[in-house]
This record gives sequence, structure tokens and C-alpha cells, in this order.
Amino acid sequence: MQHLSTRLLLLVVLILPSFCQNSLPDSRLDPTVTIAVLARNAHANLPWFLGAIEQLSYPKNRISIWISTDHNEDETAELLTAWTEAVRELYHHVNLTIGLEGRYGDESGHDLGYWSEDRYDHMIAMRQEGLDMARRSWSDYLLMVDTDQFIYNKNMLSDLIDLNKPIVAPMMNSTSLYTNFWGAVSQDGFYKRSDDYIDILDRNKMGTFEVPMVHSIFLVDLRYRRSRHLKYHPPPPNYHSAADDIIQFAFSARNNDVPMYITNTRYYGYLIPPVDQGPQFLQLVADYGLFIRLHHIHSDMLLKPSEFLPRPPPKYSNKLNFDEVYMINLERRPDRRTMMELALAELGIEYKYFPAVDGRQLNSSYLDELGVKQLDGYLDPYHKRPMKMGEIGCFLSHYFIWKEMEEKGYERILIFEDDVRFRINFIRFFYEMMAEADSHIGGWDLLYIGRKIMQNDEDFVSNAQHLVYPGYTYWTLSYALTRRGMTKFLAQDPISRMIPVDEYLPILFGAHTNKEWLHKYSPRNVLALSANPLFVEPLKYIGEDGYVSDTEDSVPITEAKQEASSIEKSRDTEFSNSDSVGNRHPLPRHGEL
Repeated sequence: MQHLSTRLLLLVVLILPSFCQNSLPDSRLDPTVTIAVLARNAHANLPWFLGAIEQLSYPKNRISIWISTDHNEDETAELLTAWTEAVRELYHHVNLTIGLEGRYGDESGHDLGYWSEDRYDHMIAMRQEGLDMARRSWSDYLLMVDTDQFIYNKNMLSDLIDLNKPIVAPMMNSTSLYTNFWGAVSQDGFYKRSDDYIDILDRNKMGTFEVPMVHSIFLVDLRYRRSRHLKYHPPPPNYHSAADDIIQFAFSARNNDVPMYITNTRYYGYLIPPVDQGPQFLQLVADYGLFIRLHHIHSDMLLKPSEFLPRPPPKYSNKLNFDEVYMINLERRPDRRTMMELALAELGIEYKYFPAVDGRQLNSSYLDELGVKQLDGYLDPYHKRPMKMGEIGCFLSHYFIWKEMEEKGYERILIFEDDVRFRINFIRFFYEMMAEADSHIGGWDLLYIGRKIMQNDEDFVSNAQHLVYPGYTYWTLSYALTRRGMTKFLAQDPISRMIPVDEYLPILFGAHTNKEWLHKYSPRNVLALSANPLFVEPLKYIGEDGYVSDTEDSVPITEAKQEASSIEKSRDTEFSNSDSVGNRHPLPRHGEL
């Protein structure tokens, strides 16, 4: 009997752990993580940085937040104070340390953005304090992250933990060749370009790669036995390189055989590249942040600011010194309208929504009533066909804006179509360009902001940095128009001999290559200018995934005339799927495919 009891007890001891493990699959808690943040003069972009931290899909009660900020010349400390108070109960622990305000002693006489020795020494000490804090709190992981990172991927933290690497960084996209890893280092620990750096950066090679340096955002597995020897400060006796936080930490990792990795298998977000020091340093940082947010809007990947902070108003909230700013959009394309509204709001541009003339809704009776006739002899230069109804709708959309400008007595207007993306520093460069146009070419009529350049031998405007005289041009993505230019456009009675609007404009400034069409319009005395480089570009180019032509897939005007007897049909089905705003779809040129 005692024998049997012993056997039963042994059986329970063997089976019970397995039973508990199988019956309680969620019994293991997620690893604990300390997120360490250093912030200085980060006010412009903090709402989006902190918003990304809030939105990480990781249990907040397993996260501790450690933030240190000092030597600010903006409202960084005030924002961080408000945020940490608001989220304190959400996270396991929240700690904010606010140091001295103003500049470092040895920054005196230097522009903002200057890295002094005092600043490097302080940065190294603060990095070490963040590392020590994570260790003292027995965190399993440390996420070291700077405030110039725009994190988009909510699963980033979980992804990095799942990779099970001692130190691993998510590769962040950038506006340049700069990112948050080095492919190689020189003997003294400085940057060196590796043969595969560009392939990793461009994701021609995808995976998780061992590299000698990661920085700005990376995860350290503090459970890894050798990680206990990692440190920023003090450097070991055999360290003979610069007093630099990222170089010293990378050296410590190599010195203790702790490998670093970069992973580029998923999209994680963007970082701000180094910004030149100077009096405009803080504005340049803000401009980069704005461009990154616009990029995500254009890519349908909205970056959300913190829900616990007031959203900062845009620096500019006006019409850019124009009487009116128009945004043309087809009412059946609310997706594009939403995207443009978000982008223009970020830029602080006030605008008027202008419903486009929809090629699907046009019929021969309406065109006859307007007096619309195609130019005799016009055939599309690529497809050898008459105008399509979508192209007519596109022309009429612009024509009706010109007429409204005439009726309301506007002196200057600015037009955006709804399929554009804005270049970096759009507002600053736009104002500089307009000042150049008014000072150097006071009588200009038309100024392209975005277009397709069809000739590469364009002349620069003398003493101007942003302007050229345009040659033959396609597309009407965006342009500025003066009252004098509008008068010249309308004086030709263009709807009675209509051609696509982006063929019409180059004819009026004498740059069209088709001499037969050119000589049917006179005078050709429009004074045209163009931004250089262009300030907006199309959302998609021909051949890119997701490209949709808003004018091409429609019925030519001759076929529409033949279908006049079917006008009573539903207007949504009378003509094929065509839009009235957007880029004409010629055969690919200039390496578009």
C-alpha cells in the first residue's frame, strides 16, 4: 500500500507541471522593458514621438519610462512634464528628470546644433544613467530611443524582442543615405561605408544583419550574460577614440563580444538626419518633422500625435499671400480629398475646395451648350486619338477657376490638383521662390510649382536660386497664375478649340514642339516661370504600383458624340471609368518605368 502511494505521488509530481503549463497558456508575463529617452529642443516633434510610444502594441504595465531633458531653449520641458503627469498611471513607472535650461558653457558664440565637448560629456553621462536605471529596476530589456525618431510600426517592440538578439535596431528610413546603423567602422572606431550598406538601406537585401554600430534607436537584452559589461562611461583603458556616446557604446559592445544587429524586414518609421548648425537649426528640425508627417500622409500611413498633449498649430495659417488657393478634387474621390486636406492642414495652407468637372458626367448636349469644340487636327501625340472626356473635364476644371478669378477680381491665385506630394521645406522655399519671381521677373503670368519636364535644356532666371524658364511641359499638378496671365488664357477662347490643358499652356508661352498647333494660337506671349527643383510631384509615377490615370480610361469625344442618343442613361455608367483631374498618361518617357 505504501508502495502504491509513493508511485501515485511521483506520478502527480511528474504530470502536474505539464498539466499546469498546458492549461494556463497565458500564465507567462511579457518581459519588462525600460524605454530611455534623452530630449533637448524637441518641442516641434515631441507630440508625434510621444504618440508613437503610446501606440506601441505592448502592455504598458510592463514598460517603465525614463526621460532626461536639459539645456532647452524651447518648451520641451513643459511638454514632457504635461505628458508624464498624464500617463503616469498607465505605465509601470514613469521618471522625468529636468536639468538646467539654456546653453552649455562652451556653446557660447556658436550656433544652435553645435556639439561642444561639454555636451558630448553630458550626453554620455545621461546615456549611462539610463542604462543604470534599467539595470536597477531589473528590466529584461532597454529600449534606447532619441526624440528624432518617427516610429510608425506599432509592433516594433515585440518584433525586436522576438528576434532574440543581444542588441538589435529597427532600420529607420531617411531622406538621405543616413540611417541608424553603420556597415563598417575604421580602426579608430569612426564611420566607414561597407559594400552592402546601400543594399541593406534600400532593402535589396532583407533580413537581420550583424553590424558594428547601431544608434538612435535600439533594444538591449539585459538578460544576456555579457550585457552586464556594457557601458557608455567610463571608457575602458584600451579605448583611444573620440568622446562620443555612440562610438563608446559600440566599442564597449565589441570589447565584450556583444554583437549588434540591424533588421530591415519590416517598415518601422523615419528618422531625422543630422541638421546643420545655424540660426535656423530649430526650424530645420521642425521642417524635417513636417516633411516626414507629410510623407506618411501621402503613403496613407498617418502618424498620430499624443492624445495627452494639445496639437501644436501650424506655423503658417494663411493663403501664402494669394487671393485664393484652390484644391481641385473629384467628388467621387474622397480618399484624395482627405489626403490633401490633411497635408494642407499640416502645412497651414488655407484653401478653397473646388469640385472638379467629372468626365463621367459629361455629355454632348452639355458640351454643345458650353461651345466646347476640339481643335481642328488635334490627335494625341502618343496614342493618335481625339481628346477623351476625362481630358475635357480636366480642362474645364481649370477653365472654370480662371473664370472665377476673372469674376471675383483676384490678382493672384494658386492651384493644386489632388494627387500631389510636397517636397521638404515646401513653405520656406515657396516664399523664397515667390520673392525671387517678384523681384527679378515682376511681370510674370504663370509659375509652375509642379509639372513634368519634357525638355532638359531650360535656362535659369538670372540671380535666382529657385526659378527657370520652362520648356515644353506636361501636367498641371500645381501652378500660380496672375490676373494678366488669366486674361491671356481666356482671350484665346480656348473651349472653342480645345486641347488638353497641359498642351494648351506650353503653346501660350511658345514652348510647344508641335508647330502646327502652335501657330493656331496667337499671341503666344505668356511669361512663364517654373520652380526648380519642383516643389510638388505626383503621388505616383507611371509604372509604379497603385498608379491610376485620372484622364486616360475614358471615351474619346468622337465616340461620346456618337452616343448622344443614350444621354438618358445613368450618368454613372454612360461613360467609362474616367476622372477629370490628374496626370495625362503618355507613353513612358525619361526613364519612368
